Amino acid sequence: MKKLLLTTTLMAASTMSMAATDMKVSEALDARDDSIATLTGTLGKSLGHERYEFSDDSGTMVVEIDRDISRHIDLKSGQDVTLYGEIEREHDGNELEVDFLKVN
Repeated sequence: MKKLLLTTTLMAASTMSMAATDMKVSEALDARDDSIATLTGTLGKSLGHERYEFSDDSGTMVVEIDRDISRHIDLKSGQDVTLYGEIEREHDGNELEVDFLKVN
């Protein structure tokens, strides 16, 4: 069962990374809803409710990292990460809903 789960997770991550568009934060803030994106930058402070600040050299945005994705990773402000996910248009601007992350 564990082997199947690991295989499924790795397949999903590789599929996500192949279909995702590498973006800067400034591009993600203007991207269409449900766009698949990859962002590389620095994790900022926790905003609570699974939301974090995220920044790169083009700006800052909010990302949502569910506990089931981050439960085995000690997320800290200042960590360099690569995030794979979907752009979600919210009432106060775009956010990235993270499906997979990698600590760089």
